Amino acid sequence: MTTRIRIGRAGRLLTIAAMVASLLTLASTAGASNATLRTSVNSWSRTVGIDAHSVALAAHNRHPRRMTSSAVRFRTDALRARAAVAHQRPSTTGGMRARKFALAAFADYATAAQGWAAAGRARLQGHRAVAGRSARNAAISARAGNKLLVAAGKILR
Repeated sequence: MTTRIRIGRAGRLLTIAAMVASLLTLASTAGASNATLRTSVNSWSRTVGIDAHSVALAAHNRHPRRMTSSAVRFRTDALRARAAVAHQRPSTTGGMRARKFALAAFADYATAAQGWAAAGRARLQGHRAVAGRSARNAAISARAGNKLLVAAGKILR
């Protein structure tokens, strides 16, 4: 024998209200995940930018020791930024794509920083040709990272 459960008008309204509430919760979570990703990328981008400026300033003023130490700090911050962005969980496909671009950008920045540190060390040892090659390769990595980070920022707007 089967028993029928009768849901009255109040029960149906309660069910619909619960469904709408759960949908709104999911929608707000989706925006929140991408918003936290955007905040994380923006704050780390600022930090890494300050470090890159420090490396450029030391290179411009021809201080290879300062350049090397700034580049090491730049690399450390780029790797921390990559780890922080890797822990973010975007909720949309655009957010996932932006996260992928940001991860690649921070990896490129770490590579650039490693090259600039090598250039500073080579300069200290008097190997000008090696220093020049290392600096040029680092600049190529930095430009690639810049393009990727700009693309990630456009997606997360």
